Amino acid sequence: MYSRHLARIEAQIDRGRVLDVGCATGDFLVMARARGWTVFGADPSAARSQLEARGIPLVGTTVRNADVAERSLDAITFWDVLEHVTDPVADLVHARRLLRPGGVLALTVPDSANVVARVSGRRWFGYKTAGEHLQFFTDASLRLAFEKAGVAMHTRRPTAWTCSLGFLADRSRLYLGTPGRLVYAAVSGLHLSAAVIDMPQINQFALGVAVEIGSPVTPAALQ
Repeated sequence: MYSRHLARIEAQIDRGRVLDVGCATGDFLVMARARGWTVFGADPSAARSQLEARGIPLVGTTVRNADVAERSLDAITFWDVLEHVTDPVADLVHARRLLRPGGVLALTVPDSANVVARVSGRRWFGYKTAGEHLQFFTDASLRLAFEKAGVAMHTRRPTAWTCSLGFLADRSRLYLGTPGRLVYAAVSGLHLSAAVIDMPQINQFALGVAVEIGSPVTPAALQ
């Protein structure tokens, strides 16, 4: 999954300095570093201790307090983060300030207008995460957030969410009640629980380019 994300970023910009906001244990940054990026992380959770153990600089807990000079980054990423924050536009505005003009902002968020969400209705997993999800993005609202933040959207597309079969069973237990618990019991004891699968109709991927502060954000054709 992260390899796909990086390939999309690298198609837009040369490898440089990247900040991953909500980086957790740093898996994305480890991969980016191996591909030649200079990496930085920001995360509020206890997982940041693992990040530091992997030799990745921790520069803050959120994008708003990241100890990084303005206009000094080539890329900023938010993988499954903006749905958790109270003011996503403000976070994107701050990210834009840290990016050099022409720098890339890339993110994933659950797609609240995809087929699974429409069919699930009020039972959609995005609404049932123990209060963790505060924001819900459609194509239109994600475009609007980018525009308000001064980031010209270049790409917006559905993207698969990669996880193990065991993790998927665990999520089923959380969201589906008794049927989900039966699925979890059936899968958890199997060697197949470690199998990695791509789940479609979960996330949307978006990539935008930071414009010069004060310049208009012109519409860009989506790919």
